[in-house]
Amino acid sequence: MLDIDLWTGLVLAPGLGLALTALLWRLRRGRQGRRTIYAIWLAVLAVVAALLVQRLALPLMLRPPAEPRATLSWKLAEAVWRMLAFHAGLQMVDLLIWEGILVRLSDRPVPRLLINVFNVLALLVAALAIAHSPTVFNLPLNTLLVSSTVVSAVVGLALQDVLRSMVAGIVLQIESPMSLGDWVSVGGHEGRVMQMNWRTVTLRTRENRHVVLTNGKVSAEDIINFSQPMSLQGVDCFIGVAYPHPPEQVKAVLEAALVDAPGLRQVPPPRIFTVSYDDFAITYRIRFWIADYGALREVQDAVMTRVWYALKRAGMTIPFPIRDVNLRAVPEDAAEREAEARRARVLRTLRPLPFLAPLDDAQLAQVAAGARLQHFAASECLMREGEAGDSLFVLCAGEAEVQVTGTDGKPVTVALRRAGDFLGEMSLLTGAPRSATVRCSSEVEAAIVDKAAFRNILLADPRIAERLSENLAAREMEQADRVAEAGARLQVQRRVRDEILGRIRSFFAMGEGGADIG
Repeated sequence: MLDIDLWTGLVLAPGLGLALTALLWRLRRGRQGRRTIYAIWLAVLAVVAALLVQRLALPLMLRPPAEPRATLSWKLAEAVWRMLAFHAGLQMVDLLIWEGILVRLSDRPVPRLLINVFNVLALLVAALAIAHSPTVFNLPLNTLLVSSTVVSAVVGLALQDVLRSMVAGIVLQIESPMSLGDWVSVGGHEGRVMQMNWRTVTLRTRENRHVVLTNGKVSAEDIINFSQPMSLQGVDCFIGVAYPHPPEQVKAVLEAALVDAPGLRQVPPPRIFTVSYDDFAITYRIRFWIADYGALREVQDAVMTRVWYALKRAGMTIPFPIRDVNLRAVPEDAAEREAEARRARVLRTLRPLPFLAPLDDAQLAQVAAGARLQHFAASECLMREGEAGDSLFVLCAGEAEVQVTGTDGKPVTVALRRAGDFLGEMSLLTGAPRSATVRCSSEVEAAIVDKAAFRNILLADPRIAERLSENLAAREMEQADRVAEAGARLQVQRRVRDEILGRIRSFFAMGEGGADIG
């Protein structure tokens, strides 16, 4: 029979072990303010455990062999006691050294796999030491080593694939070719690293599929890391343009299409290369740079969309092979009819504009004949603040934001233009620089009227210039009045705000030391 002290120790040991485990768990995951409290409780329980060992365990261990500790029950109890104590010590080392000192020294966490390997090896050594201890089982060391060698050989043969993956996982943790959250390509699979454990690496693809690869397979494959050592990555897209268009002109159009494209890094700048002369087109490589590889598909979509609109506006064709032969009767005047329909649409757009009221129908028709319809993608700029210009934009469809540079240097949206609105009249008639940036908030179709369309009309009838200048002056005065009205309204708002603020300070006896909200 075990004495009362041993029974007391066996009852208290699990309780203390559970309490220490709970405190260690809370200490790892608790908020910064509570971690000090958990650390104090952990120290108190450690002292209690030390006193318990001194009061119960040491006297039992020092008894002569004839005492109850020589029985099998006592030996098992003492072995369990020592293993639990050693495990608690490993947890303290884990918390204080692995997750504490080493993290602060290296500024990066120690791979969990290495910590687990260390803990397993330490527990195996502790188990051998306890089995060899004279006060426990007192087994010969050579017997233990031979037995462990045989067991290791059997287990190694049975689990050689698993062990190979485990060793490969340790090597991956040491070499660290990838980390959690990195975008990588391994064995034909591309995705974000979601998990790395003893045996496998888990990737999440762009289609939100989880691909589980064994560490052995990962270590045998070439690993492409798109996030390390730097996240800046070059991306190539290819586009074919018809042969009649000169390559230098095509390159200029493509480079202009990529300015301010969302997701693209402008440093280093995008580059356009002539790649090959194919059967139906000249192929160009569009090389640009991105910092977020996870947004690759979205950026490619934005680039290719902008390229289509830019080429269409420039009158450049993206050819494609045609295998079917279709015979159809095309009227001889089909092109003329199409041009006439386009002029009629532009004329319908220009006629309601008050800015062009001084022009009669014939003059409006002449302006419409010289105008051109262009399409713009969302986020493209119709004009940029400060740039020179000599054209008028009339929106036929879509919406665009008018932006000016604020006091902090950032663009501020001041107006929204819709179908039927016009922009750039001062640049058209006076050559003044653009006073604002106009950016498309959706796909936009615009009629563009340039200086050449007005030149002959103004030279033929100079009085039109006077009437146009009157309309422009009236428009400028209206805008100035709106700005002045907004400024006066802001002054009144500030005055009322200051009065209310003074009453609040007086009511709460705050004095004049409050923060200025001007």
